[in-house]
Amino acid sequence: MTKFGRGASARAALLAGLALALAPQAALARKDIGQTAATALTQAQRYMEAENCEGALGQVSPIVASKDFPALEEPVRFPFLLISTLCEARTNRIEPALVHARAATAITGAPEIAWTLRFGIELDGGKPEDAVATLEAMQQRLPEGIDGVDTEWLFALSRKFLEDKDNPAYRRLLALLTAPEFARGKEDMAFDWMRRSYARLLLSSGDRPAAAAQIAAIRSADALREITLDPALRDMLPASFDLRAAYERQIAALESRSVTRPGLLELPIAIAASRRTLGQAEKALATLEAARPEGVLSKQFSDHDKQLNWWWDGMARTYEQLGRYDEAAAAYRKAIEGGERGAGNFSQTINLAYLHSRFGHDDAALATLATVEGKTDSMASPYGVMELRLARGCAAQALGKTDLAQADLAYAEAHAADHPEAVTDLQICTGRIDAAAASMIARLDDRIAGSTR
Repeated sequence: MTKFGRGASARAALLAGLALALAPQAALARKDIGQTAATALTQAQRYMEAENCEGALGQVSPIVASKDFPALEEPVRFPFLLISTLCEARTNRIEPALVHARAATAITGAPEIAWTLRFGIELDGGKPEDAVATLEAMQQRLPEGIDGVDTEWLFALSRKFLEDKDNPAYRRLLALLTAPEFARGKEDMAFDWMRRSYARLLLSSGDRPAAAAQIAAIRSADALREITLDPALRDMLPASFDLRAAYERQIAALESRSVTRPGLLELPIAIAASRRTLGQAEKALATLEAARPEGVLSKQFSDHDKQLNWWWDGMARTYEQLGRYDEAAAAYRKAIEGGERGAGNFSQTINLAYLHSRFGHDDAALATLATVEGKTDSMASPYGVMELRLARGCAAQALGKTDLAQADLAYAEAHAADHPEAVTDLQICTGRIDAAAASMIARLDDRIAGSTR
């Protein structure tokens, strides 16, 4: 599935949950501190319940800044540090938030949520190296290690190093996420993409056996398909490698996991995607229908809100493969209607536009894209903006609106680093075949050069 929207903020997602964790800690602290501090803590909680962080900081900051604060017992200091971290993060005061977050995690037995908040602030605050160090400390100091950190946040951190792959912190991150101690890395095939990236780094540093071990551990057929196209890694696959068989194994693994984790909607969505890859659209449709997240099943899935629009996206793609245009369009509209992380749904808007064009309705594609024009700053990543330009440029060219198509092509060529493939595709759409060939060759050269680094 393709997602073009902006990623969710790790820090924002943690703030509400942290307030709930605070109450028992604060109650404990009030038993062991003087009246002034106890009153300040009680009042700070009231401010937080009213979502008034400035008021809460007004209560706790003088206590935290006092010369006597370091002498307080650790359980007493903890809620003050937690409130400070929470409210400073909410008001975008990154540096003081991190000072207090790190002090909170230095407390003996600091709970996972304090560590996760620290990680989220570092991730969103542009400190990826520090975020990696925090994950390493979590793996060592927490009973469950980093297993509670959201997968999307881990991948968001890895993307911070896309332009800095030689950074030692990136290599440490990949080592952490592919290590046997990280249980979810073995269970969730999404982390096989980390194995692929780590294999490239290991190979570039001359450690071919370690790179080969990473490739051998990969179960994701999607990742293996990419490896078959990678000049550096493809010879590490066995000569008898069968991609179709890999997809069949992937489906079997996903189905097995769905038995043990029936509350995850993401699993039938992934099974259906694999079925579509094998051309089994009818089986994909049956899989999705069996997990239809409505009625009784709407409460079964713990990831219902997060995955609902992607279930509709899967339905749309399946209907499209079956040639059922009207039902595919209706499914995409349901996905768009549901929104994406509380905001407008950019990803499926683009997907709906592509559907219209594939079935010859380029006028409908332009009308669909017009609904998100002027909103890309808040809704889309740079990659997503390139997808919009590609979808609109191709539709405009098909309708003879060459000025619009050329404007989108000019933008794409000026921002090629954001999505090189989109540039090539748009050049093909607009009839610039020689330019498309040149950009394709350049992309292949980059891949080959990358495989030798």
